[in-house]
Amino acid sequence: MLSDLIEEINSNPLLDGITISGGDPFYNPDELATLLRRLKEATHLPILVYTGFTIEVLESVARYQQALAYIDFLIDGPFVYALRDPSLQFRGSSNQRLIDLGQRYHR
Repeated sequence: MLSDLIEEINSNPLLDGITISGGDPFYNPDELATLLRRLKEATHLPILVYTGFTIEVLESVARYQQALAYIDFLIDGPFVYALRDPSLQFRGSSNQRLIDLGQRYHR
């Protein structure tokens, strides 16, 4: 299952990163941390995660901090239709932030 996915990722030279999104990955923080750790250890690719939570909330809850250690880039905040902006890179609305977690966490 996960080992098959990792094998597929590693066999594709066109992949340059991994994106985790939808629902909200942080609703299952322990499983998310395990998944991210395995992906990071086996692929060494940068990992981008989308979440409706803000980084401030994620950093204030101990259960979320373990997963943050394996994330390279985080898009935080919920999509807000009234703030949508198609010109934003990787984000759908202007309240969302692209955060380089490599600057905050050392693995």
